[in-house]
Amino acid sequence: MQIAHVFVSIGVTDHAAGCAWWSTLIGREPDRRPMPSCCEWDLTGTVLFQVLDNPRQGAVNIVSIRVGDLDSEIARLRSEGFVIGDPEEVPGFDTLRIATLADPDGNTVNLLGGE
Repeated sequence: MQIAHVFVSIGVTDHAAGCAWWSTLIGREPDRRPMPSCCEWDLTGTVLFQVLDNPRQGAVNIVSIRVGDLDSEIARLRSEGFVIGDPEEVPGFDTLRIATLADPDGNTVNLLGGE
């Protein structure tokens, strides 16, 4: 199997609110809206993230994102009104830390920083 792209999709109950929430989390508007029920971001050259207007299909309930500067991202999100836990060290790693928050549908979002 040669994989060209990986799509990570999350279902939400309120599509407009979900797209707005994830836009704030990611720090920018979606790269495209390929259909009315989907907003989509290119997170890397091969990973695309979609917010879908389909709450019953939302099989993903945890999204983990490694960021360059965890403390700066936490500060930015808190300034936007997000409730996010303080970062904690991840056992077994030298410097990896994790901070957790939830989207409006209760999906867990883990922000990771370090190695």
